[in-house]
Amino acid sequence: MHTKFLFTISVSLMLVVSHISFADEVALDKVQVSASGQLLDDVAQPVRVFNQEDMQQQNGDTLGELLSSLPGISNASFGAGVGRPVIRGLSGNRVKMAINGTDSADVSAMSSDHAPMVDAANAEQVEVIYGPNTLRFGSGAMGGVINMADTRFHEMPLQGTRVRVQSSVASANEATSLSASLDSGFGQWVMHMDGFTRSSENFTDGNGDEVNNTSTESQGMNVGLNYIQANGNAHGVAVSLLNYEYGVPNPDNHNATVDPSQLRLDAQSVVFTPFANVEKIKTQFTYIDYEHGENFDDTVVGLFDKTATEFKSTLSLFDLGGWRTSLGVQLSLQDLDVCHDHSGCDAIPNYSDLSWDGSEGANLSNDIVDGYRFSHDTPMPLTQTQDAGVFWVMERDWAKGLLELGARLDQRTITADPVSIRPSYRQQASYYEDKTFDSASMSAAMTWRIDAQKIGVSVSRSQRAPAADEMYWNGDHHATFSFQLDNPDLDVETAYSLDVTWTYEQANYQIQSAVYYYDFDGYIFNDPKSIVDPFHGNPVYRNEQKDAWLSGAEWQLDYNLNPQWQWFVRGDVVKAQLKQGENKNLPRTPPLTTSTGVKWMFNQWQINSELKHYAKQSDVAENETITDAYSVVNVYGSYSQTLGASTLEFYVKAHNLTDEFGRNHVSYLKEFSPVMGRNVTLGATYQF
Repeated sequence: MHTKFLFTISVSLMLVVSHISFADEVALDKVQVSASGQLLDDVAQPVRVFNQEDMQQQNGDTLGELLSSLPGISNASFGAGVGRPVIRGLSGNRVKMAINGTDSADVSAMSSDHAPMVDAANAEQVEVIYGPNTLRFGSGAMGGVINMADTRFHEMPLQGTRVRVQSSVASANEATSLSASLDSGFGQWVMHMDGFTRSSENFTDGNGDEVNNTSTESQGMNVGLNYIQANGNAHGVAVSLLNYEYGVPNPDNHNATVDPSQLRLDAQSVVFTPFANVEKIKTQFTYIDYEHGENFDDTVVGLFDKTATEFKSTLSLFDLGGWRTSLGVQLSLQDLDVCHDHSGCDAIPNYSDLSWDGSEGANLSNDIVDGYRFSHDTPMPLTQTQDAGVFWVMERDWAKGLLELGARLDQRTITADPVSIRPSYRQQASYYEDKTFDSASMSAAMTWRIDAQKIGVSVSRSQRAPAADEMYWNGDHHATFSFQLDNPDLDVETAYSLDVTWTYEQANYQIQSAVYYYDFDGYIFNDPKSIVDPFHGNPVYRNEQKDAWLSGAEWQLDYNLNPQWQWFVRGDVVKAQLKQGENKNLPRTPPLTTSTGVKWMFNQWQINSELKHYAKQSDVAENETITDAYSVVNVYGSYSQTLGASTLEFYVKAHNLTDEFGRNHVSYLKEFSPVMGRNVTLGATYQF
């Protein structure tokens, strides 16, 4: 794709248009959650919002790295190129990834080596959403929703032009980064453009050793055009391109890379008061064309091709009896095709010309280990997943706080076609019959305000249908150096949860805390087996379904010592276990994490310091190794200067200042890819 060329054009246009006029400055005293359109004060469950300044202070570029400073969020890293957030020990399909409220529709939940196609290089904010409002995004977001919000869509007129440019360089991996965004208004039209380019070499760990196959390269761009009518109705279209290429650390130092690319087309329409009692209707449409290759020595041994279409419409009613009500419908269609071939995958194979009587293939019958059938051909049939859902969310004030209610009904149908698998490796014909799952989710949350305290309680019953890859994948997965077995008997997963939050705020300090408990019926988890595959001797995993429970706590104290100095303490702990078995621990459960530090601000200067400790994780699953404790010291400093209508800011940040050696227990690659050693980043941000 011609992303570098398009990025250069975008930046040039931004700089030209920026000289036409400057945007009117608007003071925002309240933070809005873009996905729901609500203010933070108007939701019962806490919504964490990470803004541009917060992201600038973090080390790394993936969403997992950026958000891992928040209590309760871990980074499921896979080398330097992949970082998917884990919320309260829940990951994969239980954490929804969205862009401006619609599904990212990538394959990052499918396997840990697949990067989420959500990049925050030019994001306005990243939102972590809990409680009833997760029902707006789809079923099964037990952990929560990560929503990246940018300004490709505008719902309000803009007078003039806003430009933001940021650039940085880093030491541990020789990383360079450049990003730019532009928003410009011309009468009733508002245009948005943004782009970024990044690259890095292999990084060094805390022992000073280079970690092979950790180089990265990425580019992306977004273009949006919006028309805002005099009556407030807003309509927009946007196109985005995103390319990644990153190395995969591995035990034999093979030249292994993954190169996902995605074309995304979006359309959005907001219409106010179309009918009596209807405040507005917001309709969104998304089409995504995604592809990635898994490469060994420049040979594409694995090819993933996915297209996704989503339609979502939300109807918001005027207050009825004090209730603010939203009703919505969400429809999606996702086609996933996979190729696996050591001689190279030029396209998805088609063996429809080969005869098949519907019986199990001979090769599949021969390769049996411990009762499991192993396939060495294309591991997955062609699958199509159809989802249809309706949701209902209500909020209202009451004498002591807020009340939220939500419900959602979904139906998922998965069709499978074995045409891409040689008959010698096919299952019996009944294996590929259509599968339909019905799920229902309900949630309620309430807050009480008592003087300086705010207490929140949320209860829910959430259901999640299994994904096609969880059921049908049977084959090598070279990028993870493992073998994944299929499980066509998976059924709907159900979680019952209780979440209690407490906030106490005084003039010079604030305390935030949460405790939670999840009870799962039929929890789906990728279980490491005690066998190796018969072809390459790699570790074997299989998605199993057993009853489980999960509980934990999060806490944060911010104390203002004086107008310039602030001290903070943060932490989180989670426990996750099966209800039966000799070893009940679930794999890759985050360890106890604590941090403390001070912040200093004076005029245009800011300095932050943090000591973060990752405790030893000894509560490990069968066939999982213990991860030792380690600590990192992080420092951030910045100086900003106002230049007329513009602002120039210089910053420096040092991550893992003491060069500590550590391993991330949540990562599949913790043995091959330790955490990055000392990394110093220099950067500048210019806004006008």
